[in-house]
Amino acid sequence: MSPALYVPCGGDMYYHIEYDIAAVFVTLFMAYYIIFKKGIRRHDNRVFLGMLVFIFLAEISDIFGSLANNNPQFTYRFVQDFWNYIYLSTHNTMVYVFALYIFYLVGYEKAKRRLLIYMGIPLLIDLILLFSNPFHGQVFYYDENGTYLHGRLFFVIYAIALSYMVFLVYFVIRHRKGLTKPRTAALLFFMTISFVPVVVQIFFPMYLLTLFFESLGLMGILFTIESKDDVVSPTTGILNRYALQLALDRAFVGKGNSLILIKIPNLNYYNKTIGFENMDSILRRISKWMDETYDPYTCYDCGRGHFAVMCEGITDDVVDEIRNKTQERFEKAWGKGEFSLVFPVQFGVIKLQEDVKTIENVFMLIDAPFDGKTFTELDVTDAVKSYERGVLIERLIDKALKNRSFQVYFQPIWSYHTGKVNSAEALCRLVDDEYGMIPPDEFIPVAERNGSILEIGQIVFEEVCRFIKEGRLEECGIEYVEVNLSVVQCMSKNLKRSFDEMLEKYTLDPARINLEITESATAQNQKVLIDTIDVLKDTGFTFSLDDYGTGYSNISYMYDLPFNIIKIDKSILWKALGPDGTLGQKNAMIYLENTIRMLKDMGYDVLVEGVETLEQKMLLEELDCDYQQGYYYSRPIQKQVFADYLRVVNA
Repeated sequence: MSPALYVPCGGDMYYHIEYDIAAVFVTLFMAYYIIFKKGIRRHDNRVFLGMLVFIFLAEISDIFGSLANNNPQFTYRFVQDFWNYIYLSTHNTMVYVFALYIFYLVGYEKAKRRLLIYMGIPLLIDLILLFSNPFHGQVFYYDENGTYLHGRLFFVIYAIALSYMVFLVYFVIRHRKGLTKPRTAALLFFMTISFVPVVVQIFFPMYLLTLFFESLGLMGILFTIESKDDVVSPTTGILNRYALQLALDRAFVGKGNSLILIKIPNLNYYNKTIGFENMDSILRRISKWMDETYDPYTCYDCGRGHFAVMCEGITDDVVDEIRNKTQERFEKAWGKGEFSLVFPVQFGVIKLQEDVKTIENVFMLIDAPFDGKTFTELDVTDAVKSYERGVLIERLIDKALKNRSFQVYFQPIWSYHTGKVNSAEALCRLVDDEYGMIPPDEFIPVAERNGSILEIGQIVFEEVCRFIKEGRLEECGIEYVEVNLSVVQCMSKNLKRSFDEMLEKYTLDPARINLEITESATAQNQKVLIDTIDVLKDTGFTFSLDDYGTGYSNISYMYDLPFNIIKIDKSILWKALGPDGTLGQKNAMIYLENTIRMLKDMGYDVLVEGVETLEQKMLLEELDCDYQQGYYYSRPIQKQVFADYLRVVNA
């Protein structure tokens, strides 16, 4: 061993400072990792970095202080004092910073500030005792040869450090539920590995092991508690759902914390549209933008296109500013080239402890369907019930898909020109043996969100093909059957191939099926929709536009899409002439008349939904409406009942 590495500590005793040198390199590696590889966005990250700063200063000062003490005849006394005071003050302060770090992990940094103050009292006594040492010389002193020696009160410094560690062991064990087992084990490991060398140095003071073992303990924490693998989303690279759960544990302890929610609805159909790999790339762009834009607040990826931003003490003005920035950015496309899409975005705010009381309810709101209001405008109890209902519906959908228990009903469409039923609309029904009939407006949105609508659509399409063929509907006067296409199906690349396979299986002409697209679907990603319809049109399908006049009306898209039939929503008819026979406002009647006239002048066949009375039927005949559909003719009925119905009305 080189003589330069031996340092006297009174008499002929020498310290081995090579352990301090090794500790320096370990600490520098950890600092590099947490700053450049992991980031220091979270509060506990910053406190951990603070511990690294203090232990680094302690290591450097211990090295230079020991070298100065080894050669007092070549060293100024103030240099010896400087390094010794720096070492003792930084090393002991690090224990308090470690306590602060544990408090952040548990969530005590705000709610238990009084405890933090009490915890600082021993450190204050320690520092007062240390920096008053020039007056009493009881912590350390130098003999007539300038040799560094411990004073009678030096044990107080060790006693204070030991008291901190004993308390923190008790504190960690008591709050282990809030730390999780791996975190608890990592913290206890650090405290154990820090305590053992202190005992060793009591008997072998020449070996400077303490800082080296502490640096190893901190490295253990870095790769367990501070490891990003379990708290960062591998898809987006930002903090994940588990990290949010840990943050909520702390946030519910404090006050004035809010959670901003940003949601991209129906993520699954975008995955189906451009593929998971391309969608993941877009999500990474979105996450990076959010993480930078919402700084200094922390952004979390909660999965399924749902993001949360944890905000401490945020004002309504700042919330509005974030909302405006978010909406403005999402009006522009994400991605590049053919994979460039404009996504709808939904924005909400949860005030923790005011709007919600538990972490479970927070995650219910994160996962629940969202209607675009801020959460402060929602009744959270109803929102939670809605979420639980959605979970039930999702389970019933999975059950029905597994058992192939979805049913297809048919609703007749009456032709004014032939005076007969010439077509029908196929409608999917979910009937559960325990919960009965589940309305389509409940299970269809859920199926679109989780992507199961593609499989449901296949079931309906095959059932229609089978019924047309086996039911010999053409002989009964049925020219075609209308099949609804959801938004998700319209965006699917495999739609044509799956349809072709089914048509070939039943040797069916595609002209026997009219594909019905809702008006709301035309408002989203029109380019993809137009491409899909063009391909299906070339195959031989015809198309209808459903729900015309429900608020999405934009005549421009009708120029680009090859619709044969425009279906006017029942609300237009009912405002002009209600099912109870009451006349609506004059303007409503004018709107109905002119809408039918305009569409017919543009070359479309017109169908009006919701016909329930003879008066409504006669009104539409006066307006020369081509087709009518509604309860006046029949409710949606099962296929065998529909076949019997045709034999009567089309005889």
